[in-house]
Amino acid sequence: MAEINVTDVEKIFSVIAKRYDMLNSILTLNIDRLWRRKAIKICNIKEGHQVLDLCCGTGQMINYECKAVGKNTAVIGIDFSQEMLNVGAKRLNQSLKDYKYELIKGSILELPFEENTFDCITIAFGLRNIPDKNKALSEIYRVLKPGGKVVCLELSKPNIHILKNMYDLYFNHVLPAVGSIGTGDKKAYYYLRDSVNNFMNKKQLKEALEKIGFKNSEYESLTFGIASIHYGNK
Repeated sequence: MAEINVTDVEKIFSVIAKRYDMLNSILTLNIDRLWRRKAIKICNIKEGHQVLDLCCGTGQMINYECKAVGKNTAVIGIDFSQEMLNVGAKRLNQSLKDYKYELIKGSILELPFEENTFDCITIAFGLRNIPDKNKALSEIYRVLKPGGKVVCLELSKPNIHILKNMYDLYFNHVLPAVGSIGTGDKKAYYYLRDSVNNFMNKKQLKEALEKIGFKNSEYESLTFGIASIHYGNK
């Protein structure tokens, strides 16, 4: 994959912002919703917890998190794409009328929060888009409270060999073609393919969390391994 910087990635997601959720549902056969619900369950969010969702995009995780913390506590979401945040604000205003949330344009590499602020931090399908992943994980660790939990939902590769071959065919050829038709932006979904192919495998991400200092670092494979949930405690 050719070298790509943060500005390039931001432009890609800005272009597909309005169709991002629809295409995700189509391309994953709507399974991504089940993955998110599973990730939220692993978070074990309690009423009143301080929760931060990184690379929040259109706010799908925030929708679940607000309902977990209750109506008196605001969930905070951060994303580098203003267009994605605009789409998210519009949708969350409709689905979360009685709940509190705040959407902030910002960088995961420089989180605007004090140390030991959050009980739980989530990031769904976003870590692979960050050039300096160790810096991102360090920032997450910094702003988590002692005992707080990070939960990372990401695409990965199937565990079974025959499924891996079928998945590679779909992911490397069918998905970019369908995605480009749906958005009119061929580059966006070829970037998606390459970002997953070049991302850490499950074992490597577990080790990266442990190296930063997270305890009880584990992962759970989803749908034969095409996605995984990584988690750990500060």
